[in-house]
Amino acid sequence: MGGVLRRKMLPHQMKMINSQASFPALVSGFGGGKSETMVMKALKQMFEIENAQIAIYEPTVDLIKKIMYPRFEEILSNAGLVYTLNKTDGIIDIPNVGTVLFRSLENPDRIIGYEVHHSHVDELDTLEVDKAEMVWQKLLGRNRKKIIPKTATAMVKNSASVYTTPEGYRFVYNRWKKESRNGYELIQASTYDNPFLPKEYIINLKESYPEQLIDAYLNGKFVNLNSGTVYPNFDPDKNRSFETIKMDLKTLHIGMDFNVNHMSAVVAYKEYDKLLVLDEISDVRDTPAMIDIIKDRYDTGRKIMIYPDASGRSSKSVDASKSDIGLLREAGFGIRAPKKNPPVRDRIVSVNSALCNSLGYRRVLINTDKCPTLTSNLIEQSYLKDGSPDKSHGTDHMNDAFGYVTHNLLGISRSSAKVSRFRL
Repeated sequence: MGGVLRRKMLPHQMKMINSQASFPALVSGFGGGKSETMVMKALKQMFEIENAQIAIYEPTVDLIKKIMYPRFEEILSNAGLVYTLNKTDGIIDIPNVGTVLFRSLENPDRIIGYEVHHSHVDELDTLEVDKAEMVWQKLLGRNRKKIIPKTATAMVKNSASVYTTPEGYRFVYNRWKKESRNGYELIQASTYDNPFLPKEYIINLKESYPEQLIDAYLNGKFVNLNSGTVYPNFDPDKNRSFETIKMDLKTLHIGMDFNVNHMSAVVAYKEYDKLLVLDEISDVRDTPAMIDIIKDRYDTGRKIMIYPDASGRSSKSVDASKSDIGLLREAGFGIRAPKKNPPVRDRIVSVNSALCNSLGYRRVLINTDKCPTLTSNLIEQSYLKDGSPDKSHGTDHMNDAFGYVTHNLLGISRSSAKVSRFRL
């Protein structure tokens, strides 16, 4: 297979690539080379069997387009292999070798209608436990194509491999670590195991994430991420500000959560890399009433940007012909809203990191006198036994509003921790 596998690989990568287990899992911190390992193991398998059919699963279609397609194309092109990529059907065909099918995990019910020899799943632990379980069972059902090896020494059994960052005590921990199952092999690695990363990479991670996540995202360890309070990094003294809304502030940023009779908003100002939360609006009846309050308090010719709950695209407070976000836009406010809300977990991580990262730096300061509801809710909201934030006591409304604006302006994403030119 020429130069396809002539790549420098780390010991844990080689262990995963050469694993003979039916269900190996590589659990590593960021920068551990999980994606590269997945590509190289898939290609190795393709050249071991006749007419190989390999499935690659990513959490989203976007990750397939931005990460998997370019990586496969680069390796195949460098090796001088002829291939065709059909992005519409999500297929790479390598003549006389085999086919790679790309599927997203966004809708497990669509994992039907095909059979493959081997499967590879990226970031399985980012899914909720129940969804991860469903995905795993679905893809194992597809993993049944009869294998005809090219040589007597080639692997002759179907396999499904997992590559993920540890996300607490979730599906991968329960299946690979806690329970002893035949055919399951756990390979763990740390970011520190990779000597080829840029010197600033680990420092950037520590600046980006709260302390309680560093063991997972740097050391590749399973740690409890869903216990105690949702926002343990908030300190009412250390995150306190005495700043107020002044006339010379040209732009106000307002996070907003939609709940009939409990609409909530936080009003903030961005100063360099910090977000100063200066005021709050709580327990408002509906969107028109919220618009009136904002105009009365803050509309003095300055720019007002709203960061709303994305569900407001379809919800309607009063006028059945207009969505809540439509009403806000019609009122003249700038709107910054994604098509759908970020995963709750990502938003919570972003907020905790902004409140205090692992280096002790606080990028969010709150006027606790002007924001008593937000202050108490950040202290009080806790996790339920199933690992989800408790919404039964009303502490979620203001926290969610705060989360939308904070994640948008100071948020981190999993992709931001990737090294774009990383090859191992």
